[in-house]
Amino acid sequence: MSSEDRFPIINDIEEVSGWSSSQPRIVGQVRPARTARTASRDAGSASVPKQESQESSGAPELKSYLTRWYILFIFSLLACHQCLVWNTFGPIDEMANAAYGWQDSTVAMFANWGTIMFCLSVMPLCWFLEAKGLRVTVVLVSGLVALGTVLRCCTIIINNDTVFLVSCHICAILNGISGVTIMSAPPFISSLWFPISERTTATSINLAANMLGNGIAMTLGPALVNVDNIHNKTSGKNDSSELWTQTQFNVEGMGPGNYSNITVQQIKQEINTYMQLDAGVAVAIFAIILVYFPAKPPLPPAHSSAIERTDFREGLKALITNKDVLLATFCYSISQGIAGTWMGVMVINLKDLGITESNIGFIGLASVLGQCVFSMIVGYFSDRLKRHMKLTLLILLSASTCLFTWLMLMCIGVLHYDLLLLYIVIPLATSINFGCCPLFFEMTAEIAYPVNESLVGGFLTGMYNLVGIIFLFVFFIPNIGSVWMNYALVGSTAAVIPAVLIIKERYNRSQVDELVANHS
Repeated sequence: MSSEDRFPIINDIEEVSGWSSSQPRIVGQVRPARTARTASRDAGSASVPKQESQESSGAPELKSYLTRWYILFIFSLLACHQCLVWNTFGPIDEMANAAYGWQDSTVAMFANWGTIMFCLSVMPLCWFLEAKGLRVTVVLVSGLVALGTVLRCCTIIINNDTVFLVSCHICAILNGISGVTIMSAPPFISSLWFPISERTTATSINLAANMLGNGIAMTLGPALVNVDNIHNKTSGKNDSSELWTQTQFNVEGMGPGNYSNITVQQIKQEINTYMQLDAGVAVAIFAIILVYFPAKPPLPPAHSSAIERTDFREGLKALITNKDVLLATFCYSISQGIAGTWMGVMVINLKDLGITESNIGFIGLASVLGQCVFSMIVGYFSDRLKRHMKLTLLILLSASTCLFTWLMLMCIGVLHYDLLLLYIVIPLATSINFGCCPLFFEMTAEIAYPVNESLVGGFLTGMYNLVGIIFLFVFFIPNIGSVWMNYALVGSTAAVIPAVLIIKERYNRSQVDELVANHS
Protein backbone atom coordinates (compact mmCIF):
# COMPACT_ATOMS: atom_id res chain seq x y z
CA MET A 1 0.00 0.00 0.00
CA SER A 2 1.46 3.38 -0.96
CA SER A 3 1.84 6.31 1.39
CA GLU A 4 -0.87 8.14 -0.51
CA ASP A 5 -3.30 5.28 0.14
CA ARG A 6 -2.45 5.09 3.82
CA PHE A 7 -2.51 8.86 4.27
CA PRO A 8 -5.09 10.60 2.06
CA ILE A 9 -3.88 14.06 3.12
CA ILE A 10 -0.38 13.64 1.66
CA ASN A 11 -1.37 15.07 -1.72
CA ASP A 12 -2.78 18.19 -0.06
CA ILE A 13 0.42 18.64 1.94
CA GLU A 14 2.49 18.38 -1.22
CA GLU A 15 0.32 21.02 -2.86
CA VAL A 16 0.72 23.45 0.07
CA SER A 17 4.47 22.98 0.38
CA GLY A 18 5.24 22.82 -3.31
CA TRP A 19 6.61 19.30 -3.10
CA SER A 20 6.43 16.73 -5.83
CA SER A 21 5.98 13.00 -5.18
CA SER A 22 8.28 12.35 -8.12
CA GLN A 23 11.18 13.72 -6.04
CA PRO A 24 11.47 11.19 -3.20
CA ARG A 25 14.56 12.81 -1.69
CA ILE A 26 12.75 16.10 -1.21
CA VAL A 27 9.17 14.98 -0.60
CA GLY A 28 8.32 14.55 3.07
CA GLN A 29 6.12 11.69 4.14
CA VAL A 30 3.79 11.55 7.10
CA ARG A 31 5.00 8.82 9.43
CA PRO A 32 2.41 6.18 10.37
CA ALA A 33 0.79 6.79 13.72
CA ARG A 34 2.09 4.41 16.38
CA THR A 35 -0.15 2.25 18.45
CA ALA A 36 -0.61 2.92 22.14
CA ARG A 37 1.38 -0.20 22.96
CA THR A 38 4.37 0.86 20.85
CA ALA A 39 4.36 4.43 22.11
CA SER A 40 4.07 3.26 25.72
CA ARG A 41 7.03 0.93 25.28
CA ASP A 42 9.18 3.72 23.75
CA ALA A 43 8.20 6.27 26.37
CA GLY A 44 8.94 3.99 29.31
CA SER A 45 6.40 4.74 31.95
CA ALA A 46 4.37 7.12 29.75
CA SER A 47 0.98 5.84 28.69
CA VAL A 48 -0.45 7.16 25.45
CA PRO A 49 -4.08 6.56 24.54
CA LYS A 50 -4.79 5.13 21.13
CA GLN A 51 -6.43 7.52 18.69
CA GLU A 52 -8.28 5.53 16.09
CA SER A 53 -9.87 8.64 14.58
CA GLN A 54 -6.52 10.12 13.69
CA GLU A 55 -5.30 6.79 12.32
CA SER A 56 -8.26 6.55 9.97
CA SER A 57 -7.97 10.14 8.82
CA GLY A 58 -4.29 9.78 7.96
CA ALA A 59 -3.04 12.16 10.65
CA PRO A 60 -0.25 10.99 12.95
CA GLU A 61 -0.95 10.61 16.64
CA LEU A 62 0.34 13.64 18.54
CA LYS A 63 1.51 14.13 22.10
CA SER A 64 3.46 16.80 23.96
CA TYR A 65 5.62 15.28 26.67
CA LEU A 66 6.75 16.97 29.87
CA THR A 67 10.17 15.62 28.94
CA ARG A 68 10.43 18.48 26.45
CA TRP A 69 11.13 20.90 29.31
CA TYR A 70 13.84 18.61 30.64
CA ILE A 71 15.44 18.51 27.18
CA LEU A 72 15.21 22.29 26.93
CA PHE A 73 16.66 22.81 30.41
CA ILE A 74 19.62 20.45 29.95
CA PHE A 75 20.49 21.79 26.51
CA SER A 76 20.15 25.37 27.76
CA LEU A 77 22.45 24.49 30.66
CA LEU A 78 25.00 23.13 28.18
CA ALA A 79 24.63 26.23 25.99
CA CYS A 80 25.13 28.51 28.97
CA HIS A 81 28.25 26.70 30.15
CA GLN A 82 29.72 26.46 26.65
CA CYS A 83 29.57 30.25 26.31
CA LEU A 84 31.03 30.67 29.80
CA VAL A 85 33.99 28.46 28.81
CA TRP A 86 34.40 30.49 25.61
CA ASN A 87 34.69 33.72 27.62
CA THR A 88 36.69 32.32 30.55
CA PHE A 89 39.76 34.52 30.21
CA GLY A 90 38.28 37.69 28.71
CA PRO A 91 37.11 39.18 32.03
CA ILE A 92 40.34 38.15 33.83
CA ASP A 93 42.86 38.82 31.07
CA GLU A 94 44.80 41.31 33.17
CA MET A 95 45.47 38.77 35.92
CA ALA A 96 46.13 35.92 33.47
CA ASN A 97 48.60 38.01 31.47
CA ALA A 98 50.44 39.00 34.64
CA ALA A 99 50.54 35.49 36.07
CA TYR A 100 51.61 33.62 32.94
CA GLY A 101 53.36 36.33 30.93
CA TRP A 102 50.74 36.20 28.18
CA GLN A 103 49.97 39.00 25.75
CA ASP A 104 46.54 40.47 24.98
CA SER A 105 46.67 38.60 21.68
CA THR A 106 46.88 35.29 23.58
CA VAL A 107 43.55 35.81 25.33
CA ALA A 108 42.04 37.17 22.12
CA MET A 109 43.08 34.00 20.30
CA PHE A 110 41.19 31.85 22.81
CA ALA A 111 38.00 33.66 21.77
CA ASN A 112 38.94 33.66 18.08
CA TRP A 113 39.19 29.87 18.07
CA GLY A 114 35.43 29.80 18.59
CA THR A 115 34.75 31.68 15.36
CA ILE A 116 37.45 29.87 13.40
CA MET A 117 36.31 26.39 14.39
CA PHE A 118 32.67 27.33 13.83
CA CYS A 119 33.33 28.26 10.23
CA LEU A 120 35.38 25.08 9.67
CA SER A 121 32.96 22.64 11.28
CA VAL A 122 29.49 24.11 10.74
CA MET A 123 28.62 22.00 7.70
CA PRO A 124 30.08 18.69 9.00
CA LEU A 125 28.28 19.04 12.33
CA CYS A 126 24.98 20.02 10.71
CA TRP A 127 25.25 16.89 8.59
CA PHE A 128 26.14 14.84 11.69
CA LEU A 129 23.09 16.12 13.58
CA GLU A 130 20.83 15.27 10.65
CA ALA A 131 22.38 11.84 10.10
CA LYS A 132 22.95 10.66 13.69
CA GLY A 133 20.19 12.46 15.54
CA LEU A 134 19.97 14.76 18.53
CA ARG A 135 21.19 12.46 21.30
CA VAL A 136 24.41 11.31 19.64
CA THR A 137 25.29 14.85 18.58
CA VAL A 138 24.62 16.42 21.97
CA VAL A 139 26.60 13.67 23.71
CA LEU A 140 29.48 14.40 21.33
CA VAL A 141 29.54 18.18 21.78
CA SER A 142 29.03 18.02 25.56
CA GLY A 143 31.89 15.54 25.66
CA LEU A 144 34.09 17.99 23.75
CA VAL A 145 33.33 20.75 26.26
CA ALA A 146 34.03 18.40 29.18
CA LEU A 147 37.26 17.11 27.65
CA GLY A 148 38.54 20.60 26.92
CA THR A 149 37.84 21.90 30.43
CA VAL A 150 39.41 18.81 32.02
CA LEU A 151 42.56 19.34 29.96
CA ARG A 152 42.86 22.85 31.45
CA CYS A 153 43.20 21.20 34.86
CA CYS A 154 46.53 19.71 33.77
CA THR A 155 48.35 21.77 36.40
CA ILE A 156 47.18 19.25 38.99
CA ILE A 157 49.58 16.76 37.40
CA ILE A 158 52.05 18.94 35.49
CA ASN A 159 52.71 22.38 36.91
CA ASN A 160 54.09 23.93 33.74
CA ASP A 161 52.99 27.24 32.22
CA THR A 162 53.61 26.12 28.62
CA VAL A 163 51.59 22.93 29.07
CA PHE A 164 48.78 24.98 30.59
CA LEU A 165 48.84 27.41 27.65
CA VAL A 166 48.63 24.54 25.15
CA SER A 167 45.75 22.98 27.09
CA CYS A 168 43.88 26.31 27.00
CA HIS A 169 44.23 26.48 23.22
CA ILE A 170 43.02 22.87 22.85
CA CYS A 171 40.06 23.63 25.10
CA ALA A 172 39.18 26.70 23.02
CA ILE A 173 39.30 24.61 19.83
CA LEU A 174 37.13 21.80 21.22
CA ASN A 175 34.71 24.27 22.77
CA GLY A 176 34.54 26.17 19.46
CA ILE A 177 33.55 23.01 17.61
CA SER A 178 30.79 22.35 20.12
CA GLY A 179 29.49 25.88 19.54
CA VAL A 180 28.15 24.84 16.13
CA THR A 181 25.49 22.59 17.64
CA ILE A 182 24.88 24.95 20.55
CA MET A 183 24.02 27.81 18.19
CA SER A 184 22.33 25.95 15.34
CA ALA A 185 20.27 23.30 17.13
CA PRO A 186 17.68 25.47 18.98
CA PRO A 187 15.11 25.56 16.11
CA PHE A 188 15.68 21.84 15.55
CA ILE A 189 14.94 21.04 19.20
CA SER A 190 11.89 23.30 19.14
CA SER A 191 10.46 21.56 16.09
CA LEU A 192 11.29 18.08 17.35
CA TRP A 193 9.95 18.37 20.89
CA PHE A 194 7.55 21.34 21.12
CA PRO A 195 4.05 22.01 19.76
CA ILE A 196 3.60 24.92 17.40
CA SER A 197 2.33 27.17 20.21
CA GLU A 198 5.66 26.92 22.07
CA ARG A 199 8.32 26.75 19.37
CA THR A 200 9.48 30.36 19.30
CA THR A 201 9.48 30.47 23.10
CA ALA A 202 11.67 27.35 23.26
CA THR A 203 14.08 28.74 20.66
CA SER A 204 14.35 32.04 22.51
CA ILE A 205 15.12 30.27 25.81
CA ASN A 206 17.94 28.31 24.20
CA LEU A 207 19.45 31.42 22.63
CA ALA A 208 19.06 33.40 25.86
CA ALA A 209 20.79 30.66 27.86
CA ASN A 210 23.81 30.82 25.58
CA MET A 211 23.98 34.59 25.99
CA LEU A 212 23.56 34.22 29.76
CA GLY A 213 26.78 32.23 29.90
CA ASN A 214 28.62 35.29 28.68
CA GLY A 215 27.11 37.36 31.49
CA ILE A 216 27.99 34.77 34.13
CA ALA A 217 31.60 34.72 32.91
CA MET A 218 31.75 38.51 33.34
CA THR A 219 30.90 38.17 37.03
CA LEU A 220 32.20 34.74 38.04
CA GLY A 221 35.74 35.19 36.69
CA PRO A 222 36.44 38.49 38.47
CA ALA A 223 34.80 37.15 41.65
CA LEU A 224 37.09 34.12 41.74
CA VAL A 225 40.29 35.79 40.52
CA ASN A 226 39.76 39.27 42.03
CA VAL A 227 40.59 41.12 38.82
CA ASP A 228 38.86 44.36 39.83
CA ASN A 229 41.24 44.94 42.74
CA ILE A 230 44.60 44.67 41.02
CA HIS A 231 46.76 47.80 40.81
CA ASN A 232 49.75 46.33 38.97
CA LYS A 233 52.33 47.76 41.35
CA THR A 234 55.67 46.03 41.59
CA SER A 235 57.90 45.56 44.59
CA GLY A 236 61.64 45.16 44.83
CA LYS A 237 61.29 42.36 47.33
CA ASN A 238 62.51 39.07 45.89
CA ASP A 239 62.72 36.25 48.38
CA SER A 240 61.68 32.83 47.15
CA SER A 241 61.65 31.48 50.67
CA GLU A 242 58.67 33.74 51.33
CA LEU A 243 56.89 32.60 48.14
CA TRP A 244 57.51 35.93 46.41
CA THR A 245 58.27 36.15 42.72
CA GLN A 246 59.90 38.96 40.81
CA THR A 247 56.44 40.37 40.07
CA GLN A 248 54.35 41.31 43.10
CA PHE A 249 50.93 42.86 43.02
CA ASN A 250 49.36 45.06 45.66
CA VAL A 251 45.71 44.15 45.89
CA GLU A 252 43.20 46.26 47.65
CA GLY A 253 42.04 44.63 50.85
CA MET A 254 42.35 44.56 54.59
CA GLY A 255 45.53 45.37 56.49
CA PRO A 256 47.88 48.31 56.98
CA GLY A 257 47.21 51.01 54.39
CA ASN A 258 44.26 48.97 53.04
CA TYR A 259 46.63 46.77 51.04
CA SER A 260 47.58 43.13 51.30
CA ASN A 261 50.11 41.30 49.12
CA ILE A 262 49.24 38.67 46.54
CA THR A 263 51.91 36.63 44.78
CA VAL A 264 51.84 35.29 41.25
CA GLN A 265 51.51 31.79 42.67
CA GLN A 266 48.39 32.81 44.53
CA ILE A 267 46.93 34.27 41.33
CA LYS A 268 47.67 31.02 39.51
CA GLN A 269 45.99 29.09 42.30
CA GLU A 270 42.85 31.17 41.92
CA ILE A 271 42.87 30.60 38.16
CA ASN A 272 43.39 26.85 38.73
CA THR A 273 40.38 26.84 41.06
CA TYR A 274 38.35 28.52 38.33
CA MET A 275 39.49 25.90 35.80
CA GLN A 276 38.53 23.06 38.13
CA LEU A 277 35.10 24.56 38.74
CA ASP A 278 34.53 24.87 34.98
CA ALA A 279 35.61 21.26 34.47
CA GLY A 280 33.40 19.98 37.29
CA VAL A 281 30.29 21.61 35.85
CA ALA A 282 31.12 20.44 32.29
CA VAL A 283 31.67 16.84 33.40
CA ALA A 284 28.43 16.90 35.41
CA ILE A 285 26.45 18.15 32.38
CA PHE A 286 28.08 15.50 30.18
CA ALA A 287 27.19 12.77 32.68
CA ILE A 288 23.55 13.89 32.86
CA ILE A 289 23.26 13.92 29.06
CA LEU A 290 24.94 10.51 28.84
CA VAL A 291 22.48 9.01 31.34
CA TYR A 292 19.30 10.43 29.82
CA PHE A 293 18.85 12.63 26.79
CA PRO A 294 16.47 10.97 24.29
CA ALA A 295 16.91 11.58 20.59
CA LYS A 296 13.24 12.36 19.99
CA PRO A 297 9.83 11.91 21.59
CA PRO A 298 7.96 8.64 21.00
CA LEU A 299 5.16 10.60 19.33
CA PRO A 300 5.54 13.92 17.49
CA PRO A 301 4.24 17.11 19.14
CA ALA A 302 2.90 18.51 15.87
CA HIS A 303 1.90 17.24 12.44
CA SER A 304 4.83 18.98 10.75
CA SER A 305 7.22 17.24 13.15
CA ALA A 306 6.08 13.91 11.67
CA ILE A 307 7.07 14.92 8.15
CA GLU A 308 10.47 13.72 7.04
CA ARG A 309 12.85 16.50 6.13
CA THR A 310 15.01 16.81 3.05
CA ASP A 311 18.41 15.17 3.10
CA PHE A 312 21.49 17.31 3.73
CA ARG A 313 22.57 17.90 0.14
CA GLU A 314 19.11 18.72 -1.19
CA GLY A 315 18.42 20.89 1.85
CA LEU A 316 21.58 22.93 1.34
CA LYS A 317 20.73 23.38 -2.34
CA ALA A 318 17.23 24.50 -1.40
CA LEU A 319 18.60 27.10 1.03
CA ILE A 320 21.05 28.72 -1.37
CA THR A 321 18.47 28.89 -4.17
CA ASN A 322 15.64 30.34 -2.08
CA LYS A 323 15.61 34.12 -2.38
CA ASP A 324 13.61 34.66 0.79
CA VAL A 325 15.92 32.40 2.82
CA LEU A 326 18.94 34.33 1.53
CA LEU A 327 17.28 37.64 2.42
CA ALA A 328 16.45 36.42 5.92
CA THR A 329 20.00 35.14 6.35
CA PHE A 330 21.39 38.50 5.21
CA CYS A 331 19.17 40.35 7.66
CA TYR A 332 20.05 38.08 10.58
CA SER A 333 23.80 37.96 9.96
CA ILE A 334 24.19 41.71 9.41
CA SER A 335 21.95 42.93 12.23
CA GLN A 336 23.11 40.37 14.80
CA GLY A 337 26.67 39.69 13.61
CA ILE A 338 27.83 43.31 13.78
CA ALA A 339 26.01 44.14 17.02
CA GLY A 340 27.15 40.91 18.67
CA THR A 341 30.78 41.49 17.71
CA TRP A 342 30.56 45.15 18.73
CA MET A 343 29.55 44.02 22.22
CA GLY A 344 32.90 42.30 22.57
CA VAL A 345 34.93 45.36 21.57
CA MET A 346 32.73 48.20 22.78
CA VAL A 347 35.44 49.19 25.24
CA ILE A 348 37.32 50.55 22.21
CA ASN A 349 34.28 52.59 21.22
CA LEU A 350 33.52 53.99 24.67
CA LYS A 351 36.98 54.67 26.05
CA ASP A 352 37.19 57.91 24.03
CA LEU A 353 34.26 59.15 26.10
CA GLY A 354 36.25 58.69 29.28
CA ILE A 355 34.19 55.72 30.48
CA THR A 356 36.16 53.43 32.81
CA GLU A 357 36.60 49.75 32.02
CA SER A 358 34.72 48.90 35.21
CA ASN A 359 31.65 50.84 34.06
CA ILE A 360 31.92 49.37 30.59
CA GLY A 361 31.92 45.93 32.16
CA PHE A 362 28.74 46.70 34.09
CA ILE A 363 27.12 48.13 30.96
CA GLY A 364 28.02 44.91 29.15
CA LEU A 365 26.57 42.79 31.94
CA ALA A 366 23.34 44.81 31.96
CA SER A 367 23.14 44.39 28.17
CA VAL A 368 23.56 40.61 28.38
CA LEU A 369 20.90 40.24 31.06
CA GLY A 370 18.55 42.52 29.13
CA GLN A 371 19.04 40.51 25.95
CA CYS A 372 18.21 37.27 27.76
CA VAL A 373 15.00 38.59 29.28
CA PHE A 374 13.77 40.55 26.26
CA SER A 375 14.35 37.74 23.74
CA MET A 376 12.28 35.35 25.86
CA ILE A 377 9.50 37.92 26.15
CA VAL A 378 9.49 38.38 22.38
CA GLY A 379 9.45 34.62 21.85
CA TYR A 380 6.55 34.15 24.26
CA PHE A 381 4.33 36.78 22.66
CA SER A 382 5.32 35.73 19.14
CA ASP A 383 3.90 32.27 19.83
CA ARG A 384 0.61 33.89 20.77
CA LEU A 385 0.47 36.48 18.00
CA LYS A 386 0.49 34.10 15.06
CA ARG A 387 1.89 35.01 11.65
CA HIS A 388 3.21 38.44 12.64
CA MET A 389 6.95 37.72 12.73
CA LYS A 390 7.79 40.06 9.88
CA LEU A 391 5.88 42.97 11.41
CA THR A 392 7.49 42.32 14.79
CA LEU A 393 10.94 42.26 13.21
CA LEU A 394 10.32 45.60 11.47
CA ILE A 395 9.22 47.19 14.75
CA LEU A 396 12.21 45.84 16.69
CA LEU A 397 14.75 46.75 14.00
CA SER A 398 13.33 50.27 13.68
CA ALA A 399 13.47 50.79 17.45
CA SER A 400 17.03 49.51 17.74
CA THR A 401 18.09 51.69 14.78
CA CYS A 402 16.76 54.77 16.58
CA LEU A 403 18.59 53.84 19.78
CA PHE A 404 21.84 53.01 17.96
CA THR A 405 21.58 56.38 16.19
CA TRP A 406 21.20 58.09 19.56
CA LEU A 407 24.29 56.26 20.82
CA MET A 408 26.24 57.21 17.68
CA LEU A 409 25.39 60.90 18.07
CA MET A 410 26.59 60.79 21.67
CA CYS A 411 29.82 59.02 20.73
CA ILE A 412 30.70 61.49 17.95
CA GLY A 413 29.91 64.49 20.14
CA VAL A 414 26.75 65.75 18.46
CA LEU A 415 24.56 65.08 21.49
CA HIS A 416 25.35 65.39 25.18
CA TYR A 417 26.03 62.17 27.02
CA ASP A 418 26.45 61.06 30.58
CA LEU A 419 27.04 57.72 32.26
CA LEU A 420 23.39 57.20 33.16
CA LEU A 421 22.31 57.66 29.54
CA LEU A 422 24.85 55.06 28.40
CA TYR A 423 23.57 52.65 31.05
CA ILE A 424 20.09 53.08 29.56
CA VAL A 425 20.69 53.36 25.82
CA ILE A 426 23.21 50.55 25.27
CA PRO A 427 21.39 47.76 27.17
CA LEU A 428 18.05 48.84 25.71
CA ALA A 429 19.32 49.00 22.13
CA THR A 430 21.19 45.70 22.25
CA SER A 431 18.29 43.95 24.02
CA ILE A 432 15.72 45.05 21.45
CA ASN A 433 18.05 44.07 18.63
CA PHE A 434 18.76 40.64 20.15
CA GLY A 435 15.02 40.08 20.47
CA CYS A 436 15.04 39.60 16.69
CA CYS A 437 17.15 36.42 16.96
CA PRO A 438 14.45 33.83 17.74
CA LEU A 439 12.16 35.45 15.18
CA PHE A 440 14.77 35.19 12.42
CA PHE A 441 15.41 31.53 13.29
CA GLU A 442 11.75 30.55 13.32
CA MET A 443 10.73 32.64 10.31
CA THR A 444 13.56 31.20 8.20
CA ALA A 445 12.65 27.68 9.32
CA GLU A 446 9.07 28.32 8.22
CA ILE A 447 10.14 29.66 4.83
CA ALA A 448 12.67 26.89 4.21
CA TYR A 449 10.43 24.01 5.33
CA PRO A 450 10.82 21.04 4.75
CA VAL A 451 14.57 21.70 5.02
CA ASN A 452 15.90 20.35 8.31
CA GLU A 453 15.82 23.01 11.05
CA SER A 454 19.35 22.12 12.15
CA LEU A 455 20.67 22.98 8.68
CA VAL A 456 18.70 26.24 8.70
CA GLY A 457 20.23 27.13 12.07
CA GLY A 458 23.72 26.24 10.87
CA PHE A 459 23.27 28.31 7.71
CA LEU A 460 22.16 31.36 9.71
CA THR A 461 24.85 31.14 12.37
CA GLY A 462 27.56 30.37 9.81
CA MET A 463 26.85 33.65 8.02
CA TYR A 464 26.61 35.39 11.41
CA ASN A 465 30.14 34.32 12.28
CA LEU A 466 31.43 35.29 8.84
CA VAL A 467 30.11 38.84 9.32
CA GLY A 468 31.77 38.92 12.75
CA ILE A 469 35.11 37.96 11.24
CA ILE A 470 34.84 40.68 8.58
CA PHE A 471 33.93 43.25 11.25
CA LEU A 472 37.02 42.38 13.31
CA PHE A 473 39.29 42.41 10.25
CA VAL A 474 38.44 46.09 9.73
CA PHE A 475 40.54 46.85 12.82
CA PHE A 476 43.64 45.77 10.87
CA ILE A 477 43.24 48.69 8.44
CA PRO A 478 45.98 51.22 9.35
CA ASN A 479 44.78 54.33 11.20
CA ILE A 480 41.14 53.23 10.96
CA GLY A 481 40.33 54.53 14.44
CA SER A 482 37.06 53.70 16.17
CA VAL A 483 34.54 56.23 14.86
CA TRP A 484 33.55 53.90 12.03
CA MET A 485 32.13 51.47 14.59
CA ASN A 486 29.31 53.91 15.38
CA TYR A 487 28.22 54.13 11.74
CA ALA A 488 28.53 50.36 11.28
CA LEU A 489 26.29 49.76 14.29
CA VAL A 490 23.55 52.04 12.97
CA GLY A 491 23.89 50.66 9.45
CA SER A 492 23.66 47.06 10.69
CA THR A 493 20.00 47.49 11.60
CA ALA A 494 18.98 50.28 9.23
CA ALA A 495 20.27 48.48 6.13
CA VAL A 496 18.30 45.31 6.76
CA ILE A 497 14.90 46.96 7.19
CA PRO A 498 14.31 47.25 3.40
CA ALA A 499 15.41 43.62 3.01
CA VAL A 500 12.92 42.47 5.65
CA LEU A 501 10.19 44.41 3.83
CA ILE A 502 10.66 42.45 0.59
CA ILE A 503 10.80 39.01 2.24
CA LYS A 504 7.72 37.01 1.32
CA GLU A 505 6.44 35.86 4.68
CA ARG A 506 5.41 32.24 4.20
CA TYR A 507 4.48 29.84 6.98
CA ASN A 508 4.95 26.55 5.14
CA ARG A 509 5.46 24.50 8.30
CA SER A 510 2.45 26.00 10.07
CA GLN A 511 0.30 25.47 6.96
CA VAL A 512 1.07 21.76 7.08
CA ASP A 513 -0.01 21.61 10.73
CA GLU A 514 -3.22 23.46 9.96
CA LEU A 515 -3.98 21.38 6.89
CA VAL A 516 -3.49 18.07 8.66
CA ALA A 517 -5.52 19.29 11.65
CA ASN A 518 -8.41 20.24 9.34
CA HIS A 519 -8.41 16.76 7.80
CA SER A 520 -8.31 15.02 11.19
